[in-house]
Amino acid sequence: MEEEAKNKQGRSRNTTRRIAFTGILSAFVTIVLVIESVVPTGRLGFYVLAGFLLSVVILECGPKWGWASYLISSAAGILIIPEKLNILPYIMFFGIYTLLKFHIESLRKTWLEIFLKLAAFNIFLWPAWSMMKVFIPSALTKGPMVIVAGLVSQIAFAFYDILFTAWIRFYFEKIAPKVRRS
Repeated sequence: MEEEAKNKQGRSRNTTRRIAFTGILSAFVTIVLVIESVVPTGRLGFYVLAGFLLSVVILECGPKWGWASYLISSAAGILIIPEKLNILPYIMFFGIYTLLKFHIESLRKTWLEIFLKLAAFNIFLWPAWSMMKVFIPSALTKGPMVIVAGLVSQIAFAFYDILFTAWIRFYFEKIAPKVRRS
């Protein structure tokens, strides 16, 4: 009976820790997205940082809490950020890809992971390209320039994914032991 009470108390403490951790990091993600909306340059880096922070929730609390954090930070961003278009890259790619990356990499089959990551990226790329080509000179949206843009975007995505994987390794090696001690 006494051991059951201790287990229940431990589970309760763990749930409380996860709620607090998810809430705090969701707030940080939202702050990063607000900063992104007001700074004049370097905006892409803030979306990357927001995805990295979201990955910490997944790594520390699990995917269920990661999805909760994504929804919380997306909703908060929509409410707080004056220019709603500024939140779209996070909602449509950087946040959701962070969650998909976790699920895809849990398959542990390299070629399948690469295929699924590229498929996910291209699914996100298509609507983004459809929206952006309205603002791009028409000479750049036809013929060989489309192929060049497609190849460059695939290479940029591969670099982003490699950088993201390096971040996760760095987090596990240097930061996680300190976070888990507290």
